[in-house]
Amino acid sequence: MLRTTIVCLLLTACADRVEPPDPARVCTDAADILAACGFATDQSPFGTCAAEQREHAEDLIAIYSDGGCAAITDAKADGFACSALPFLCVEHSAGELAPFVTDGCSMFPDGTLANPTRWQHCCIEHDFAYYTGGPSALREAADSQLYECILAETNKVVADLVYYGVRIGGTPVLATPWRWGYGWVYDPLDGYRSLPSAQAAAAANQIAAYKAHPVPPMALEQRLLFLANFITLVPRLAVTIAEVTAALHSLE
Repeated sequence: MLRTTIVCLLLTACADRVEPPDPARVCTDAADILAACGFATDQSPFGTCAAEQREHAEDLIAIYSDGGCAAITDAKADGFACSALPFLCVEHSAGELAPFVTDGCSMFPDGTLANPTRWQHCCIEHDFAYYTGGPSALREAADSQLYECILAETNKVVADLVYYGVRIGGTPVLATPWRWGYGWVYDPLDGYRSLPSAQAAAAANQIAAYKAHPVPPMALEQRLLFLANFITLVPRLAVTIAEVTAALHSLE
């Protein structure tokens, strides 16, 4: 009798046990909702499901629960959806374009200790394309050109790692200051849009103004302080940065 009672108590305890929720599940669910509603992106806009990303995911799920896909695709500028998630209601214009700035090679060194700006020109040229944005084919071309430029200045190991880093970290889907199309308002749902001629001309003018009066990028140490919080938003990026840094030691 005692043995039967113990078994029953154990079974009851197991039945009442609830697995702790996966904190990243809400971000996966939100990304699935966007896909189901017709917004195909190259990766989840909710990245690593950091606190702010998780909050946006929860807002999106709430909006969808109340009104389905229509509440997302037909969001009104003066409604809750646009207030909570401004990227649902982006309408681009040439006037929104920010002045061109460059952070050099972003989280990666611009050169060696002996020559601190050895391949900085590769990254600034790459930033001209990323600032402007456009269709995905242009991004692929810009990243390939960066690879060839870095390869000419370093070696295949470093060039491969830098290329991998910009491919995972440069997506327009995540709200980073180095994303594809960073000169424009954050627009993860249409990050590879074709620019109307007036907007393309505005970007070209900003780049020309910079070339006429270039401002050197911040030093790497300053950049890392500024960009630290953004690095955590991108899956696998911190690991890639560490791998590049290790590979660069071979160049010293």
